[in-house]
Amino acid sequence: MFKTLSKTIKYLLFALIALVVAIYISACSSFGQLPDLSNKKIAEQFERSPQWDGSYFKNKLAQEPVDRWKAARAFFLASNPNTEPDPVLEVESTDVSIYQNAPESGFRVTWLGHSILLLEIDGKRILIDPVWSERASPFSFMGAKRFYPSPLAFEDLPSIDAVLISHDHYDHLDMETVKRLKEQDLNWYVPLGVGAHLRFWGVDEEKIYEMDWWQQQQLGDVTISSIPSRHSSGRTLSGSEHKKTLWSGWAVNGPEHSVVYSGDTSMHPDFAEIGERLGPFDLSIIEIGAYNPLWRDNHLGPEQAFIAHQLLQANTMLPVHWAGFNLSRHAWTAPIERLLVAAESSDKNSNIIIPKPGQAFEPSSPPQNQRWWPSIPWNGVDKEPVWSTKVDELLEGYR
Repeated sequence: MFKTLSKTIKYLLFALIALVVAIYISACSSFGQLPDLSNKKIAEQFERSPQWDGSYFKNKLAQEPVDRWKAARAFFLASNPNTEPDPVLEVESTDVSIYQNAPESGFRVTWLGHSILLLEIDGKRILIDPVWSERASPFSFMGAKRFYPSPLAFEDLPSIDAVLISHDHYDHLDMETVKRLKEQDLNWYVPLGVGAHLRFWGVDEEKIYEMDWWQQQQLGDVTISSIPSRHSSGRTLSGSEHKKTLWSGWAVNGPEHSVVYSGDTSMHPDFAEIGERLGPFDLSIIEIGAYNPLWRDNHLGPEQAFIAHQLLQANTMLPVHWAGFNLSRHAWTAPIERLLVAAESSDKNSNIIIPKPGQAFEPSSPPQNQRWWPSIPWNGVDKEPVWSTKVDELLEGYR
């Protein structure tokens, strides 16, 4: 009897190990590939970067360390029934016929949920952080799942000139989407090191432009600038793999229009310098969600996002990084509710556009905001403050 039981346990243990190995192997391609620092060209490129310390990239303003155990408990054990839409959020499909004609003003934006954007600016079409997979995860069966299918089917995408990637986290860099887009003749603008993932997935080396903060490239007569952010990178749970690639935001300046995208970031002083050097902007696109006091130096939160909008010298603000995936424990509508409260209580510019996912608009003639999201309980800044560290002086006069 004991021999039989022992054999059964051995078989079960073997099956479990085989399952774990199979799952890991299935995700290996999605993990991507780290930069090859034995390559002289890549090594020299890294060494020229003020952000590279020889082993990993660092933020200009150091981050408060994240307690991984507390963060895991907060995410998996904290109870909040409102982190995802219930019932499932229904969104309207994007009217693809609009892409048959250029925008009247020369500048149009389609928000596809989370941080997925299609910009049409001064004759160029640019995708930002495109994710068409069902999950922001290396696995097809687990991980953060979309709140709704993409309102713009991949097959309905108009021709694209370029893709901007802010960093290599799964909700911003999606292998399956990259593999589908690589068939098109377009340019890829990415932070230092992220090109290794793209090359691993088959993107043409000559189409990849890896950039450090403040570096610029031309896309015709449109200037694309990599701008500082305060965040991190990495596609596995291994701490040794984190921050081996850079993270950034982007500014796009055309002959007639300009837009700035924060990428994922916490508060930092360079927002003001970005506004001075590259602004003023017609539109700021700023992340407002996935915040938590435990990782307050990784995401802005709504209140600081509104402050960043002011510092960037932008006329209008489009809030993103919400209403797409469940990446924290706050109510899924809390980011936009808190942003509206911050704007209403401020005497600063509060021209905010809140389109429905999939809705295209021209910033010069934006649609009237409608509350398309439900009214559910959410915590304000008094109960769940998210103020980044080391920026008290910067926030003085805004907070």
